[in-house]
Amino acid sequence: MDDFKSIEKHNLKVLGVIVRVNRMKLGYSLRDLAQLTNISHTLISNFEKGQLTPHNDTIKDIFRVLKLSFYDDPKISIKFNKLYKKAFKHIVFYEYDEAAKVIKEIEKDKEIYENSSEVINFAIIQCLYYSISDIYFEQIDSLLTQYGVALDFFSEYQRQLFYFIKGLDYINRELFADARLYLEKALSFGDEKLYLLINEYYVISLSKANKYVDSSRIALDSIPKFESQTNYVRAMRLRTRIAYDYSRLNMYAEAEEMYNVVLDYSMKYNVGDLINRCNARLSLLSIIKGDFETAEGYIKKVTPGFNKLYYYVMFNIVARKKDDNKFIELYDKYNSLEWVQKSEKTKLFFELFKMQYHDKYMNKKRYEKNLKRLIKLVLKADDGEMIEISCNVLMDFLRKERRYKLAFEVAQTLLHYNKNGI
Repeated sequence: MDDFKSIEKHNLKVLGVIVRVNRMKLGYSLRDLAQLTNISHTLISNFEKGQLTPHNDTIKDIFRVLKLSFYDDPKISIKFNKLYKKAFKHIVFYEYDEAAKVIKEIEKDKEIYENSSEVINFAIIQCLYYSISDIYFEQIDSLLTQYGVALDFFSEYQRQLFYFIKGLDYINRELFADARLYLEKALSFGDEKLYLLINEYYVISLSKANKYVDSSRIALDSIPKFESQTNYVRAMRLRTRIAYDYSRLNMYAEAEEMYNVVLDYSMKYNVGDLINRCNARLSLLSIIKGDFETAEGYIKKVTPGFNKLYYYVMFNIVARKKDDNKFIELYDKYNSLEWVQKSEKTKLFFELFKMQYHDKYMNKKRYEKNLKRLIKLVLKADDGEMIEISCNVLMDFLRKERRYKLAFEVAQTLLHYNKNGI
């Protein structure tokens, strides 16, 4: 297991990655590790960078201090690659339940894969699954940081996936300008096999920033390509994104028609995610049109807590009924959720919603402060929808307070964003 003579030359660089990642995990600087091993910190640095390969005994000394072993049995890679391909295919075809089973099987041998030539691919498939399915994964930030400093060791394909994962992570955190930056990096690589999948999420990052022409063009180009691969669920997901853009452009009839096309397909083939997605968005569309009875009918068909939109819709429906106890119960429940606690933007939005609900909860000074902070956050994130909502709410508030000059300045901010972006 620790016989480094048997390791192929290209895998020796992986040893440097393992040393670097585990040194950082333990909080050791290069000089710390040098002192503990009695080995030059320059030699360790060059080893980590793949610039030289130390003597076997030197490598063993470093591994011993870091309490590591290296697994180099060729059967490990054979087994891993089979599972990797299986998980990747499920992910591409939006079969996340099946992908989860394979990921769990891979994670059973976590210690082996993290200390083998498959260390990078192991981190990539883990991060890809958890980021694309938007499942909370505590280690994702540390993994992206740890392996981000070792990009020189990645193949072009691995680097493309790494940038894609970074883009997905920023989408999940609703930081769409950053997401677009990394998705564009991923699309700059030569492997076209991933382009279609990356473009689906690039469409989201464009749409969220009100770049409807570009998002629609890419979506309409991608839909038939997905369908030619019999990847119908991803094609339908893009249709719901186009429908959402229609609703943002006040094209309500077109949006409703497209949602119903996707909903019919989803009901026929029992695609739960799409059924939830369409019902949640049809519910929001009904609220926009002022039809709260229909909105409530749609949201009742959605799995509770399905996505962030579900909570927004529920707040609107409960607020409309003027049931104080139910509203506060809902507010306290949603505010205690882990993802809400981790999102300053969402916490601000929920508190603003509460203050809007009734005068007894209103604190004008805090209300204005929260709105200004929210606008700052969503401008940085390039979240077009939230920029429009928060600016309009602040303008209405300032006009009621007869502070017309400041209201005009906020209007100019919104106008500048709509014309020029962030």
